[in-house]
Amino acid sequence: MRHLILATSIATSMLLYAAAPAHAQVSVGIQSHGVSIGFNVSAYPRMVAVPGYPVYYDPRMNSNYFFYDGLYWVYQDNNWYSSGWYDGPWDQIGPQYVPAFVLRVPVRYYGQRPAYFSGWSVDVAPHWGEYWGNDWQQQRSGWDSWDRHSVPQAAPLPSYQAQYSGSRYPRAVDQQYSIQSTSYRYQPREAIAQQYYQQHVVTSGARNATTQQVQSPHQSGAQQQERSKDQAQQQSHAQQQKQEHATAQAQQQSHAQQQKQERASAQAQQQSHAQQQQKQERASAQAQQQSHAQQQQKQERASAQAQQQSHVQQQQKQERASAQAQQQSHVQQQQKQERANDQAQQQHAKQQQQQQAQQQSHAQQQQKQERANDQAQQQSHAKQQQQQQRSNDQAQQQSHAQQQQQQRSNDQAQQQSHSQKQQQQQHAQQQPPAQQGPSNEHQPRQQAVAKDNNSGKKSSPQDKDKGDKKDGGGGGNPNPN
Repeated sequence: MRHLILATSIATSMLLYAAAPAHAQVSVGIQSHGVSIGFNVSAYPRMVAVPGYPVYYDPRMNSNYFFYDGLYWVYQDNNWYSSGWYDGPWDQIGPQYVPAFVLRVPVRYYGQRPAYFSGWSVDVAPHWGEYWGNDWQQQRSGWDSWDRHSVPQAAPLPSYQAQYSGSRYPRAVDQQYSIQSTSYRYQPREAIAQQYYQQHVVTSGARNATTQQVQSPHQSGAQQQERSKDQAQQQSHAQQQKQEHATAQAQQQSHAQQQKQERASAQAQQQSHAQQQQKQERASAQAQQQSHAQQQQKQERASAQAQQQSHVQQQQKQERASAQAQQQSHVQQQQKQERANDQAQQQHAKQQQQQQAQQQSHAQQQQKQERANDQAQQQSHAKQQQQQQRSNDQAQQQSHAQQQQQQRSNDQAQQQSHSQKQQQQQHAQQQPPAQQGPSNEHQPRQQAVAKDNNSGKKSSPQDKDKGDKKDGGGGGNPNPN
C-alpha cells in the first residue's frame, strides 16, 4: 500500500508538471530540434577532462566535440549543437546561449579548427567576440573572465550510454529521454541544460509515471475480483510475490554488487585514464617543452643569424661609410691638392707673368734706354754733324766769302784798273798826243798801289753776297775776258 501511495503521489506531481502553462515549455536559445549535422559517433567516446576546465573532450576524435553540464556540445560549420546523447539527434543553439565554459575551451582542444582560427594562440579561447561581432560581445560581456581558482566541479559522464552502440543505440527521442530519466540523476547548473532536462527528461518520466498510474487501478480491480473468487490463489500469488520479491532483492543485491564492481571498474578506468591522461599531459608537456625549446633554439638561431646578418650589414654599412668617407676624404684631399696645385700654378703663372712683365718692362726700359741712347747719340751725332756741317758750312762760307772777297777785290781791282784805263783813255783822248808819253809811264805804278790796297781789306758776308749777286750767284773767273 505504501508503494502504491508513493507511486500515486509521484504520478500526481508529474501530471501537475506536465499540466504547467505553455510558456514554461518555450525553448529559449534552441533554434531548431533534431538536426542532423552529418556527424556520426559509432561508439561511446572516451572523454578526457580539459585541464583546469569542467569540460571533457575526446582527443582521438577529429572534431570539435565536448561534454559539459550533462550535455554533449559540437561546433560544426560555424554553429553550436547540443544533445543529451553522444550521437544526437542535435539541437542547434544560438551563440548567445552557449555556456561560457564551453566557449572558454582553448583552441588547442579543437580537433577540426576553422580557417579563421589560424593566427590565434592555441593556449587561449577562440576570439568569439571578434568573429560574432560587437552585438554578441555586448550581450556576453565578461564571458572570458572568471576566477580560475574557483572552477565548478565537472558533471559526471553518462557512462550508462556505453552499453548503447550500433543497432542498440536509441534513435527514438522518447526512448532516449526515458532511459536518461532513470539512469542519470545529475542536476545541471546552466540555464540551457536545465531547460533541456525539464522539457525532455522530466516530461518523459512524468509520462511513464502517468501510464503506470492509469494501469494500476485496473490491475488492482482484477486482483480484488480474483481475491474474492479464490483466496487460495491470492495466498499462492502472495507467496509467489514473496518469492519474486526475494528474487528481486537478490537481483538488487546482485545488481548493487555489479554496480559496485562497475564503480570500482569505472574508478580503476578513471584512475587508469587519469594516469594515461597524466602521462599524455606529461608527454604533451614534454613535447611542448621540446617544441618550445626547439622553437626557442630556432628563434635563438634565427635571432643569432639575424644579429649576425645585422652585424654584417652594419659592418658592411660601416665599411661602405668608411670607404665612402675615405674616398670623400681622398677626393677632398685630391681636390685640395689640385686647388693648391692650381693656386701654385696660378701663383707661378702670376710670378712668370710678373717676371715676364718685369722682363718686358726691363726690355721696354732697355729699349727706351737704348732708344733714348740712340736718340741721344743720334741727336749728339746730328748735333755734331750739324756743328760739323755748320763749321764746314761756316768754313766753306768763310772760304767762299774769302774767295768772294778775293774775287770782289780782284773785281774791284780790275774795275779800278779798267776804270783807270778808261780814265786814262779818256784822259789821253782829252790830251794832245804829245803829252801821252808821261802818263803811260806812271800807270803800272798806280795799278800796283791799288792792288795793295785791295789785298789789305777783308770782305764781309754782305760784300760776298753782293759779289755773288753781281757775278750772277756763282764763282768763277772774275775776269770776264
